[in-house]
Amino acid sequence: MYDLLILGSLLTGDKTGYKLQKIMSLALSPMRKISNGILYPVLDKLEEQGLVTSQLHEVGRKSKLLHLTEKGREHFFTLMREPVPQDAKREDVLHFKLRSIDSVPVVDQITILMQYREFMQKDLAIYQAAQKEMSEHAERLPDYAQRFQTLVAVYDLDIKVAETKIAWVDQRLKEIERK
Repeated sequence: MYDLLILGSLLTGDKTGYKLQKIMSLALSPMRKISNGILYPVLDKLEEQGLVTSQLHEVGRKSKLLHLTEKGREHFFTLMREPVPQDAKREDVLHFKLRSIDSVPVVDQITILMQYREFMQKDLAIYQAAQKEMSEHAERLPDYAQRFQTLVAVYDLDIKVAETKIAWVDQRLKEIERK
């Protein structure tokens, strides 16, 4: 999963491990940090696979400067075309793809956006059904109505977030059409 973000970040030029760590942390949720114990094994693996090269960089403090190889560039485009897995990493993978979406051909941009839209529509339907069910429980079980109303409110937030994401995708698709 991190391969995609690292390779996409290196498309714009060489970067140190420290800089990649900052980019990765910003690409995830604000409170989620990428430790050296996660980053450097991934970088080592990418280098072993010939997707990146590194050289010692001694401006300021010693660090590795990573460079994207042609093989790494090709692998990045392959990853961008792969379907997004429907698992717990789905949202992160989609965000990583969206951060580099301008690097791929328009047809691939549309595919990524449509896949994101499809996921959000499925999530929206699930949230709406769950919200309806909680409302019905609140009516049938008045002793627990407050608890179910809280859940209805939380599902309302989930619904609004999913609707906002769908609207964002629709806007991006319109922007692509205008180009």
